[in-house]
Amino acid sequence: MKKLFKYIVAALGPVLGCYSLYAQQVDTSVIRRQGSTVSGATLAKTPVPNITNTLYGLQGLTVQQTSGQPGYDAANLYIRGVGTYDNAALTIYVDGFQTTSTYFQYLSPAEIESVTVLKDPVTLATFGMRGSNGVLWVVTKRGMVSKPKVQVNVVSGIQQALKIDKPYGSYDYARLYNEAVSNDNYALNGHQFNWTPTYSDAQLTAYKNGTGTNVDWHDQVLKKSGLYSDANVLFSGGDTTTKYGFVFDYMQQGGLYDVKNTASTSNAFIQRYTARSNLDFNFFKIFEAKVDLGGRIEDRRYPNYNGPGLWQNMAAYPSNIYPVKDVSGAWSGTTVYPANPVASLKGLGWVSTHDRTLQANFNLKEKLDLVTPGLYLNEAVSFNTWSRTSASRTATYARFYNGVQTTTDKTTDIVSNGTSATDQYDWKQANFTAGYDRRFGLHTVSAAVNYYTSNYMVDATLNNIGYNTINNIYYHNENAAGLIRYAYDEKYLVDLGFGLSGSDNFAPGHRWGFYPSIQAAWVISNEDLLKGNEVVSSLKLRAAAGQSGNDQSSLGRYFYQQYYSSIGPYYTGTALTANTGVVPYYTANPNISAEKSTKYDVGVDATLFDHLSIVLDVFEDKRSGIVTQNNNLMATYGAALPFSNIGKVTNRGYEVSATYAGKAGAVGYTVGAMAAYAQNKINYMSEISPVNAFSAKTGRPINSVIGFKADGFYQLTDFNPDGSLKAGEPVPTTGAVQPGDLKYADLDHNGVIDANDVTKIGNPNVPTLNYTFTAGVNYKGLDLNALFQGLAGNNINLLTAAYYQTVAFVGNINVYPIARNAWAYYPGQGIDTRATADYPRLTTQSVANNYANSSFWMKKGAFLRLRNIELGYNLPAAALQHMHIDKLRIYVNAINPVSWSYLGKHYNMDPETPSGYPELKSYNAGISLTF
Repeated sequence: MKKLFKYIVAALGPVLGCYSLYAQQVDTSVIRRQGSTVSGATLAKTPVPNITNTLYGLQGLTVQQTSGQPGYDAANLYIRGVGTYDNAALTIYVDGFQTTSTYFQYLSPAEIESVTVLKDPVTLATFGMRGSNGVLWVVTKRGMVSKPKVQVNVVSGIQQALKIDKPYGSYDYARLYNEAVSNDNYALNGHQFNWTPTYSDAQLTAYKNGTGTNVDWHDQVLKKSGLYSDANVLFSGGDTTTKYGFVFDYMQQGGLYDVKNTASTSNAFIQRYTARSNLDFNFFKIFEAKVDLGGRIEDRRYPNYNGPGLWQNMAAYPSNIYPVKDVSGAWSGTTVYPANPVASLKGLGWVSTHDRTLQANFNLKEKLDLVTPGLYLNEAVSFNTWSRTSASRTATYARFYNGVQTTTDKTTDIVSNGTSATDQYDWKQANFTAGYDRRFGLHTVSAAVNYYTSNYMVDATLNNIGYNTINNIYYHNENAAGLIRYAYDEKYLVDLGFGLSGSDNFAPGHRWGFYPSIQAAWVISNEDLLKGNEVVSSLKLRAAAGQSGNDQSSLGRYFYQQYYSSIGPYYTGTALTANTGVVPYYTANPNISAEKSTKYDVGVDATLFDHLSIVLDVFEDKRSGIVTQNNNLMATYGAALPFSNIGKVTNRGYEVSATYAGKAGAVGYTVGAMAAYAQNKINYMSEISPVNAFSAKTGRPINSVIGFKADGFYQLTDFNPDGSLKAGEPVPTTGAVQPGDLKYADLDHNGVIDANDVTKIGNPNVPTLNYTFTAGVNYKGLDLNALFQGLAGNNINLLTAAYYQTVAFVGNINVYPIARNAWAYYPGQGIDTRATADYPRLTTQSVANNYANSSFWMKKGAFLRLRNIELGYNLPAAALQHMHIDKLRIYVNAINPVSWSYLGKHYNMDPETPSGYPELKSYNAGISLTF
């Protein structure tokens, strides 16, 4: 007899919203769930505060980090790419109940048993209107039948900026500024390039020899590294009647700002306190109960200056504007550059937030084998609350330049502003399940039906995405789900599932959607032909189809109801009296409903030679009914356009992974690779038809970049002596041009460069290809493991991703090495880059032509990183016996120590965080003990 195992955890738990259901005597390879799973122990190998930045390597999950700022460093997550141009956010469940992304982000790896990416059509169908974008299924750690155990883990290290793109110093700034102002005088000088510098040779010499003002704002504001620490204690154990698991964790992370945490100043800082208690009880032979309590406190503190704004000023403020402190001893500042970056850090005080989070789950299962073997009932409820309070101590400072005050600001003492409530949410959920698991000879049947209800209330300040949100703070949805699984002789499997899902976002009669699904699988390796085969250890073919939905549109809520906005003023009467009124936001559509996803998946699972495991999936996701404003109504419609379920998108791709584990004598080793590709296409989005088909977004990937195709630079030979373009040169409508400006292709060949000449110039920022490589080797307690991760197929638009590091001088900003070889022609100064220029001519003016969206500014976003490398040693058990220690492991690791990218090589920018607070690399040491 084979042991009982957690069948529903692997195959049915996500359907039911509970995680302790069992099936009997079914081989795990037969009922394998179509998801990729990572353990909490693996996540802990990447010591970072935000759990989203540990999820690299999960097949089908794309992870893109956007910032390294402590407390606000969550990565963007996508399951099998992007399937909709509306809300593409995945859904997250922790211990069977839905949670917010922020709740998940700051779970400690110490409290996580596993994280699974759910993506197959049958499983997602059972989530109804929560399944279309995929699901992250998180299970926390529980106790097991064992003697009491205590595990202690401590890790600490330093964190550094992965890459910071710094501007030129004062000498190069002034040298290139002279080029820019000379270029600006081109028309005034009779369309000739005459050298008219602003900075004299004496000033340039002073900047060069260090006697002139030359402030590196990044060096003044930042320090080389910040500190990170995490310590946790786990208690577990129990017997057949009671099991317990307790987790206590403390984490803190300091920022990169060169300022101490005092009563009047603060670095960027987060600290987290976590406590979790998971209890299991068995009583009267038929009852299984669970009581789970997870609580967390998060404290954040920052300088009293907007973080992105501070990084923007460090990037934009030239080095020669003023010293950090004025000759008067006060902070320097001017009306043009009022926010001295160092003073912003040290002279304005600090702000803080205090968050409290609690999730309490209660679960009761009744095993009704007395009625019929395999029958059970399960009831579960969840209460999840979060609240935030804010506090601050603030001041201001006077700005001086050359001893003269330049603004009306006055230096003030630090003032405590007290504590105030800021935000909150409250989430109540319940699950009710009836299930049946039984085997009859060669036949195995597992079935369950489930009813789920959810009431979510969120603070108005957080409820601000799209129309009709803000005060509409209540969200209610229900879902009835069912799944029946039949297996014959562990060879042939059929799954039938459904979700019947309802949402309060829609009018009666359109609130509910039905989402059916089916899957069939053939375990070929269990056929007599392959039993005992030395090459093919296991082989399974599977195919699935199913539907799911999404009721949460990023455009807003309640589009079946008419909402209005105020308008005015408009003036009436001879006295021209000002009046206001209301107009409809849109025309209500009583028939609007949830977006629908129809998914198909074909896959192969194989194990060869007992060592090589291969998983291959090919998938398609066809979206329909995407909420879209209907632009195709005739102009005679005469009202604000309604929102309708008319959008369509197709997303296709594949996933493949392979792992090999083996031994060579006393040396064990593992290698693995994973690649996931997903490409979407907009089939219909009610786009107003452009003049030229090549300008359309329809038929292209979601968020494709549309703009001009750059065709080099205008040269002297393109212009007449009066500065006009020669005959035959297309005339741009983007503004006046001169030699050195960007030239664009006239795609419709009408002699004019205008909005009708735009086309796709770059891929979306979300990559199409996600891949990883893993390798590990171990020998007598010593082990070395590495994880490489890469993304490809995306583009970075430098104008939107790193404007202040890309555009030079315009708006009194800085200049970066990207502009080192700008187009210029001043032979008298030995300057002539006409043939080699890779940047348009420098200017201090706003030249719309050069900084329009164009292919010139689109760069490859691909990269490969060594995400994690760890060297560890597990002390021999014999050496630990006299210390009454079961296990002792010491280790060192490095996170993101090496990266390779086009953007990094050519522009010294990180492709994930090209501007702002950078992504971090870290070097850590840790110890783990089990008693």
